[in-house]
Amino acid sequence: MQHTEGSEYDSYIYACSSSELDEDDLIECEIGIETIVVGRGEGKVYAAQGICTHAYSELVDGELDGTCLTCPLHFACFDIRDGSVLEGPAETPLRVYKAIEADGAVWINYEGGE
Repeated sequence: MQHTEGSEYDSYIYACSSSELDEDDLIECEIGIETIVVGRGEGKVYAAQGICTHAYSELVDGELDGTCLTCPLHFACFDIRDGSVLEGPAETPLRVYKAIEADGAVWINYEGGE
């Protein structure tokens, strides 16, 4: 669901209610055919591709500790802010998306990722 037309958030897609996402929580969203994981770390919301780049595993089943997103399968760690690999076995960073909070909701800019 997109934000109201004519607003500064036209290119953003609704992810979840702000109240659903506590600190270090993860929520999975499906946008088109893409799986995206949304998390709140260090008080900010972030969004990244929801499937690990090392081996198929849904990152929503992993853990978020601050801004470190850990895959549940082989424990690769990614920085959810920019997708960079913090610890292998993954070598390829995650695709990330701009996420904001507005109107009591979390919104994702899904125009191809950042």
